[in-house]
Amino acid sequence: MATNQGKQETRRGSGIDAIDLQSILGPARMNFEKEAGSPFSDGYSIRGEELALADYVESGASESDPRFDRYVELLDRRERLSQMKAEHRERRGADPLVPISDAQAIDDLGMLVDDGVDQMTIHTIEALRMFYGRAREPGSKVAPIIGGRRIAASLRNLWLLTANNNPYADWALVRYERGLQEVQEHLRGAIQHCEERMDQQRKLGLIYTVAASSNPVNVNLGFKSPYGYDISTLIVQYDYFVRLQKTLNRKSLQSDSQMRESLSIASRAILKVFYDTARFSRWLSRSEMADLNRADWVGADDQARKRIEFAMQVFGPVPAVIYKVEVAPSHSRRRYSLSDAERAVLQQVGAQLEADEQDQRHDETESPIEAPAEPTSSTETV
Repeated sequence: MATNQGKQETRRGSGIDAIDLQSILGPARMNFEKEAGSPFSDGYSIRGEELALADYVESGASESDPRFDRYVELLDRRERLSQMKAEHRERRGADPLVPISDAQAIDDLGMLVDDGVDQMTIHTIEALRMFYGRAREPGSKVAPIIGGRRIAASLRNLWLLTANNNPYADWALVRYERGLQEVQEHLRGAIQHCEERMDQQRKLGLIYTVAASSNPVNVNLGFKSPYGYDISTLIVQYDYFVRLQKTLNRKSLQSDSQMRESLSIASRAILKVFYDTARFSRWLSRSEMADLNRADWVGADDQARKRIEFAMQVFGPVPAVIYKVEVAPSHSRRRYSLSDAERAVLQQVGAQLEADEQDQRHDETESPIEAPAEPTSSTETV
């Protein structure tokens, strides 16, 4: 047990697993304002939360702030209330048991396409919004919600930067892959649980089918990097997860609040991975950072020194295992045929980075202090 704990501490110390999703995927509950007469069963107050988060929203709604989760929840509640009102109008005030007519697909996304075009089929509005994101409202200072399509572009940018032997691009992709893996493991576990609930009903003689859209949307993909297809896999997995959650809710196998909590946990975990990836892409795409590469660590050029200082100020030191390519992203455009001199440089700089990491861990053990928040921008887009 002690050995496993030591391995976990070492891995955290390397900086690779810096995306902490436990605050989202764990059992913690979110605090929020309540009010009598709320349209939500848990008493959630949209007005109360708007007042509580007014200063945070006015300052730009930074995703690095602990209140970001509450802000995402507020956006989700606003959208839910809007949908509830729209459904009420569609029903013309009739009983909720009356079915709503099929809604037209957003922007006619179900159009015919030529043979050979990669597509993904989406059944739920939650998954479609997760893929398309939410644009900034004109005249508003509030940061947009990044979607899968934009993150696919960010990942392509980072993937292209690996061709320049950029260690921070490698680091960003490794962080993304590991965060994505953790989110997908959570989704797979939740999906399995839902399917087991339905199997139990089947054994009793109740055969339920998974809810599906009467008019699903086929989205053309056409990604320009392998990582774009990771995003499409995540979106359809999330889409199926949402369908299962709503199926269990409709069949009275889970409550409304249980369904909403499950959906909220998954969406916030995905967004946390998205925002971390977008932050790397945005900073590394700046003109002064375009030439950043591993040779900068041993070069005497003043511009190289400035690039390293800038990267360390924004992201911190790159982990030694990343610099030495002992840990690398699954897909890279980096050149692998290195000369003996280039290999020697990797080992030399990597050894120094390892020594710095050990000194830092020693200092933190001797006098632990709270780590400062990573510099981010509330208006970050890619």
